[in-house]
Amino acid sequence: MAEQYIDIDFLNIIRDKLWKISNDKKITLEDIQDRTGFSYSQVYRIVRGSNNMSVSGFLAICKALEVHPSKVLDFDFEIPKYPPTRKNFK
Repeated sequence: MAEQYIDIDFLNIIRDKLWKISNDKKITLEDIQDRTGFSYSQVYRIVRGSNNMSVSGFLAICKALEVHPSKVLDFDFEIPKYPPTRKNFK
């Protein structure tokens, strides 16, 4: 089985943004727990930890923080230069 892909740099950017939004809005991790139904440890791992998060978990946290996901995902990053794509798909 292949190892799960985790981009730590992206996760750190997203977590920093979630944490800033939480602090700016004075929404605690306990508030997020109440609003999502997640355990405190789940909330902590998503907002402050180092584990990978699911898209569903991310969306639940955004809803709890009353912020559109696009605001959290709005940051620049370098797109790699890939070789040309395969031409024969339908």
